[in-house]
Amino acid sequence: MVLEQKITVEGILYSVVISDEAQTLLAAKAAGRVIVGVTGTDGDQKLSMARYVVESQEAADPKYLERVVRRQAGLPWIIGEGCCLLVREFTTEDAGQIPKEPEDKEADRVFYDPDRLSAYIQGQYGFFEYGLWAVVRKQDGKLIGKAGIARCDGQGRMELAYHIFQPYRRRGYGEEACRIVLDYVKSEYDCPVYGVVEAENTASRKLLEKLGFVLKEQKYSESGHLCYLSEPC
Repeated sequence: MVLEQKITVEGILYSVVISDEAQTLLAAKAAGRVIVGVTGTDGDQKLSMARYVVESQEAADPKYLERVVRRQAGLPWIIGEGCCLLVREFTTEDAGQIPKEPEDKEADRVFYDPDRLSAYIQGQYGFFEYGLWAVVRKQDGKLIGKAGIARCDGQGRMELAYHIFQPYRRRGYGEEACRIVLDYVKSEYDCPVYGVVEAENTASRKLLEKLGFVLKEQKYSESGHLCYLSEPC
């Protein structure tokens, strides 16, 4: 079975070859074309040349194909959008728009160093396909913060994380960005989500509670008294 689908991404028309034939996919890949393998329900492993594989051609819908094209073309995935904000994957060019803030930790420095951000994009998005994403204001394209999934804890739970840069706080952007992330996680993973905040961070605690999180446990750590909250199932 060989199927060719046309899809336009950011104004460019791409051709995607969808097939269960190894030789067809190898030839298409060698020609620089976008490919998707179809294994069927038996989970045949002969299509290892295809980074993206589906069980049926119907599963390769336009939304899925757009993500495949974006990954191969080095374009960011669109995570979702709300009234004021768009949440998408970071690009290396974003490093120049990210401010250095007093509360930054070592992990935050990844996002304003182009080389480290490029490595994060390749490793985190390329392997896990989730991480911290860019929060962009739709009206002017300004990068105003980060939001996404900090980690998966090994129990099938994902940790919600967000950070709105100082000039853009207290405008409701944090709530909108978190709702976009939560909608994405529910759609893609449908798993429990938890948040971690310092006890004295009243604003973040109130935001989590507004989003439907409930306090589950409290514990001490080196960074202070932390509150662990989990979204109800």
